[in-house]
Amino acid sequence: MPAKRRRIDPEETPAANTTRSSTRVTRSSKLNGRAQTRTGRPARGRKPSTAQTAAPVPEAVHPIHAPFLPLPTPPALHRPALELVGWGNGDDGQLGKELKSGVDKPKKNRWMTLKMEEGAFGHEPGAGLESVESAGMHSLFVDEKGTIWSFGVDDDGGLGRLTEETVKSHKLDAKGHTLEPAHLPAPIISLEREGFRTVKITTCDTMCAAINDKGELRLWGAFRQSQGGNIGFSGLTETQFLPLRPPELRNEKIVSLASGRHHIILLTQQGHLYTLGIADDGCLGRLRVLERHQTSPARVLFGTRHRRVAAIGAGSYTSFAVDEDGTVWGWGMNSRGQTGTGVTNLETEKIVLIPRLVSGLHPSELGGARVIQIAGGEQHSLFLTSDGRVFACGETDEGRLGIPSSDPKLKDLAVPGVLSEPTQVIFPSEDDPVIQISCGPHCSFAVTQEGALYCWGRQVEGQLGLGDEDIQFVETPTAVIPLDHPSVSAVQVSAGGQHVLALVRKKG
Repeated sequence: MPAKRRRIDPEETPAANTTRSSTRVTRSSKLNGRAQTRTGRPARGRKPSTAQTAAPVPEAVHPIHAPFLPLPTPPALHRPALELVGWGNGDDGQLGKELKSGVDKPKKNRWMTLKMEEGAFGHEPGAGLESVESAGMHSLFVDEKGTIWSFGVDDDGGLGRLTEETVKSHKLDAKGHTLEPAHLPAPIISLEREGFRTVKITTCDTMCAAINDKGELRLWGAFRQSQGGNIGFSGLTETQFLPLRPPELRNEKIVSLASGRHHIILLTQQGHLYTLGIADDGCLGRLRVLERHQTSPARVLFGTRHRRVAAIGAGSYTSFAVDEDGTVWGWGMNSRGQTGTGVTNLETEKIVLIPRLVSGLHPSELGGARVIQIAGGEQHSLFLTSDGRVFACGETDEGRLGIPSSDPKLKDLAVPGVLSEPTQVIFPSEDDPVIQISCGPHCSFAVTQEGALYCWGRQVEGQLGLGDEDIQFVETPTAVIPLDHPSVSAVQVSAGGQHVLALVRKKG
């Protein structure tokens, strides 16, 4: 039985909502009820009209310059409010206060519950969270006021705020800053002070990005170089401890973000895609990159300058884009076929430097559906379609793809252990479409429309959330929060290096 189709969100299919004006501005037009010449004076021999004053005719906007994508907006409020749960390794505070190691299934944080009751996350007691992001060893969430809170390891400025540990180790001036321990969730005050209403966040290992409801971008942290040492963005200092607006994109409105371990992808309102970060694995989509330019945003083209992008995604060392026609493009590390662009020779196709077409995911091959979300780990990638199906490609070992090793699709592969063309992942309930996906380095998660949360892949610190740290891996989607869970349903999940955070809503 085919998966139940769900209505596509307008933000996911911007081309359908882009109105191209066909209005022509003539040399002589009716304006304020009077015939006008090119100079704006009344035409000779004509008396002013006594009719009701007409509204001015707006000047047409050329389609090339018209906004292609809508600005991001805050999500609708949930009631009951969304609460945070976490599991996996919390030794360095990445699960928040009180949750340490040995958390092998979703667990609420008592400190967070008390903060909700106090009204710390909104304009009323009980207000909750909007979104969450897990990084390598730190975490972020956005509350109902649009404030970002951060916690976990702060070695390279990833928290976006000054902490007791950072000020001491880097000898920073803390005047005017309230210092909180890194492991304690605390707001990024500098963004609050400038009235920055966050709507989307993303995080690399130690570099983070956020955009507000005006499409303005802020970056903080540092990129880690493979040969050692840090490098900041836009040619700035090695580490940016507080959020800053990059100078290159001041005139661009950013509508979406994605990130891998050491790179960030930005999507503008015009449908242009920019990348910045470490170029070692080809994830920036540039043929030639000078080291001093790699952390400055640069546009990536898809065959022609006029091809616009509608959605973006990333894996640890890969990048993806969906253009306005629904064509999916991939580039970056391809050592296990994780770009989905095909691989027959691991030596010559290990890295894809510029965007290539991803196989099997065009709307004509999906029955009219489109890819709307893309996520990836170190050696595998997931693609979510508008009708709730999930496709996977990359390394087949240890359940990374959610496809059992006994499946005929994994037999007689061109390269053993490598599934280079995206293949559908089968879930327990075909009537409950998937609405969100997330990947850790070697595991994956999916949230369904009815609030179930599934996992598959490999674990080393209990990050599958199944309540058993002795499980090494699971091959197929397995319920972490089942449909019939007695008290909560899942809304969003984000997998980090060895920890996972999710937002849940109380039932009833």
